[in-house]
Amino acid sequence: MEERLQLAILGQFKRGKSTFLNAVLGAPLLPTGVIPLTAIPTFITWGPKPRIRVTYRTARPADEFDDATPDAIRDRLFGFVAEEANPKNRLAVARVDLVYPASFLENGVILIDTPGIGSTHRHNTDAALEVLPECDAALFVVSADPPITETELSYLGTVYPKVARLFFVLNKADYLQPDELGVAVDFLVKTVRQTSLAKDADTRVFSVSAIRGLRAKQDGDASAFERSGIAAVETYLFHYLAQEKVEALQTAVCGKASQFLLEAEADLSLRVRVLEMPLEDLRGRASTLEKALSRISDEELVIRDLLSGDRRRAVAQLEIHAEQLRQKARQYLMAALDRALSEDDPAMGDTVAQEVIAEAIPEFFDPELTQTAREFSRTVEDILARHQQRLDDLVNLVRRTAADLFDVPYAEAAESERFRLGHAPYWVKRPWIDRLVFFPPGLTNRLLPASVRQARRRNQLQEQVNDLVQHNVENLRWATLQGVNDTFRRFTTMIEERLATAIEATQGAVKAAAASRFTQLERADVELAGLRAISHSLAEIREALTKASPSSAACRELHRAPPEARQRSSIAAHSGEGCTDGSRRV
Repeated sequence: MEERLQLAILGQFKRGKSTFLNAVLGAPLLPTGVIPLTAIPTFITWGPKPRIRVTYRTARPADEFDDATPDAIRDRLFGFVAEEANPKNRLAVARVDLVYPASFLENGVILIDTPGIGSTHRHNTDAALEVLPECDAALFVVSADPPITETELSYLGTVYPKVARLFFVLNKADYLQPDELGVAVDFLVKTVRQTSLAKDADTRVFSVSAIRGLRAKQDGDASAFERSGIAAVETYLFHYLAQEKVEALQTAVCGKASQFLLEAEADLSLRVRVLEMPLEDLRGRASTLEKALSRISDEELVIRDLLSGDRRRAVAQLEIHAEQLRQKARQYLMAALDRALSEDDPAMGDTVAQEVIAEAIPEFFDPELTQTAREFSRTVEDILARHQQRLDDLVNLVRRTAADLFDVPYAEAAESERFRLGHAPYWVKRPWIDRLVFFPPGLTNRLLPASVRQARRRNQLQEQVNDLVQHNVENLRWATLQGVNDTFRRFTTMIEERLATAIEATQGAVKAAAASRFTQLERADVELAGLRAISHSLAEIREALTKASPSSAACRELHRAPPEARQRSSIAAHSGEGCTDGSRRV
């Protein structure tokens, strides 16, 4: 299975974030200009042919476009992600996916272009924050002119807890002389480290000229590309960050495999011991084991009772959260509606109110959906972690009981993977209900004073807002409830299966070996010799895994290569050349 490296690109409006991305991609694909982008993330992945996919918040089917040229791709993206073309996201776009055959992406890298933070549109900042928890790292683009701002520093305080790794790209480095650039980098590092959350962080800064990097990659000029600084960013991400993730995965896999082998050796030792044991002694110990395992099996009922009580408490907590959300939503939407009604334009009043509510519904509920999913993910996962520990303890009690009873080495079972709350990925948005219904005023209403008509109109709209709140909160509550119930149901099934498997494996091994002893002594001797040989082989494999380095020889050679050689490889790859041995695969 190919691993993926997800990188979010963050930055304030007009810092050159899109130009930097275009330089990495090798073509002017992403819109740049003087007008902010709207609150829509763009996910950029590799594919043999360019393709754009637009997913909507509503029930509208996704649109796909096969624009081939950079100009056509940029114009198409502009129509969906630019505030000018799609003000306040009136098209209800949830996300945009761009597939493009850029060499930087071909080994599993996913770039996520986030809306510019700190612009006049607050929802852009919120949208940028939503993508961070799923990313392996983020690049924060600042520029040499002007220096980092208070808005950016404030945003960094929010970013640091949400992202695993954060690096800085100081763009427009070509504006400064070398000594001035050094001062600018020192100032950036010092300023960032003054933030409370970044004091102990490795503040890595890459100085680049994105516009020169783009031109160099388009011209195939390796020397100019290296001077632009973009090559150093690519080299680091390819040959350090990506490889770091691979090595961590390899280490985890080797550790897991070693643990499974240790378990297998312990199980084989048990079978060997049973085959070697005198028959009378074997009968007595097998009977004692069966009684002990029966008592352990009864403990499963205790876990299931506790689990059932925790599920009821989680559901009750969800109901409390839903009611609090209803009250909060009513206040938010009525405040928005009152602002619209205060304009008191007879010709435009209903239209303005309709647009205000249509915008306010997703503005309120999108972050609440994300927050609710995270909150109940943590709640349920913490609950299940406690029960999972109880289950692991029971499984290990099964193994320890057999080991102690038959005087063989004991090996703990590998910890099971932590159970997760099943829910849709964070970037999937619900089709919120956001429409008000306006009724033409009757004759009686027309005869009433204007203030009375306005009050009656507001009361009618308030009832509709209450209905919208009820429908949307119920959508969110029901989806979360289904996720909670399904997760507890799957966990209960896992408890039954895992404990039953542990008991059957231990008890079955003893019964099978005992049957050989009682009925076929010659066959038992042959089986004993085979088990000893297998146990010896497993020990050798486990020792080899323990000594194995997580880094492949190819990766070690790659790190030894001089930086200029690694940087030239990026230009070669962009030109269709370069190695094809998979050494850069993430």
